[in-house]
Amino acid sequence: MALFDKFKKSKEKKRIKGAGLLFCPEQVPQKALDQISEMFHIDKVGEENNIILTQEDKEILLLACCPGDEGENGSYAKEQLEGVAGYVYNNPTTLVEIKRSLFYHLRQCSTLIQIFYTFESAGTKETQEKEKQVLAPILSITEKLEGVLTLGDGMTLLNGQGQIILDKTGKSELSSYLPSELPVPKDWAKEAPSESVARRNQSIKRLRERQVHAAYWLPLLWEKAEEPGRTTEEVCARAAALLIVALYSECRVGDHKSYEEAWEFITPIIENYGASKFFSPNEQKYLNDPDSTEQTQIQYSWQYENLWVMEWALGLTDDLFWPDRICDVPASVRIIGEYQTMQELLAAAKLRPREELLQQADLIFRLHWACVDAQVMKMPPPQGVDAGVVMERHRSLFWLAGCDNMCPWDDVDLST
Repeated sequence: MALFDKFKKSKEKKRIKGAGLLFCPEQVPQKALDQISEMFHIDKVGEENNIILTQEDKEILLLACCPGDEGENGSYAKEQLEGVAGYVYNNPTTLVEIKRSLFYHLRQCSTLIQIFYTFESAGTKETQEKEKQVLAPILSITEKLEGVLTLGDGMTLLNGQGQIILDKTGKSELSSYLPSELPVPKDWAKEAPSESVARRNQSIKRLRERQVHAAYWLPLLWEKAEEPGRTTEEVCARAAALLIVALYSECRVGDHKSYEEAWEFITPIIENYGASKFFSPNEQKYLNDPDSTEQTQIQYSWQYENLWVMEWALGLTDDLFWPDRICDVPASVRIIGEYQTMQELLAAAKLRPREELLQQADLIFRLHWACVDAQVMKMPPPQGVDAGVVMERHRSLFWLAGCDNMCPWDDVDLST
């Protein structure tokens, strides 16, 4: 009899419990629950903030809330959303790009779904099998809501495929990761030219191909390709001015020449190009200042980057490389140096269409935003780009594309 009682006891089933949290970008918890209801073809009752999924002895309870909710639900959602973002930000991983994108993803999450599941089990093998069965719909929900899932102790973050995005040791099962994109409101920039939206979409596509996140809601460039832009003469003059300013700066900061010696070097070049009127007010002030600081000289030595972009715009090179390094300075001097006078330069130049210039301007604006945002977060620039090169490209391409009402060189807006 005792043996029979022991056998019966071993077959008794226990109620196994588990929990997790799902963070998703949906701003309205009720809409997240509506999507879940549609997935599983269940009737959702009124404005309840929960859904229960059942199958045989398995039950999954989903509770949705957001920081805007009143009372404990709102406080809890705020605490958890801020907590998980902070956890990722402080994670010691060397996988900086995955960490950055996951942080972006969590930062745009607005809804928290608490997950509680239970099932009956008589042993370890059955428990493992039923946990897989319970996890399957939870992962499907995570995928549908473009969310990030954590189970148990909350130290491992999963995607909708059940892959580890990041764990507490800084490891990941992914080679790359990008956050979901928040939908742009239908009335956002509804009066913008269609070509502006198309440029934005193309830029986002190219950035995502390089695993760089830039938000869709950044401002558009409203300039139209058919409107008059910079002339070939303007761009050639700007290229000559940049060459001279960069060479002067290299004389001062690189070769440690005196003010007089530097001027002696650039004077013949100014005369050959007839460039005395090509300089912007800030450039002219700099060139006329015998006491410019080393920092100012270094700053103006970056004009080789702008010169390279002008040479590309004029068709003198096709290599507008990904800005993860500085340009080949000797090559930039050689390219324009093949044309010793403004007449020769104008004869060789073939200015690229304004649409091409606008597309590149739109792209660099969004990449510059990513660099600045990374700096604000005290993270390195995305995908190894050189933030200094990106900023100078922003200046050159915005001027070339005639952004901000064809503003002068000194007035190019570099804000993002």
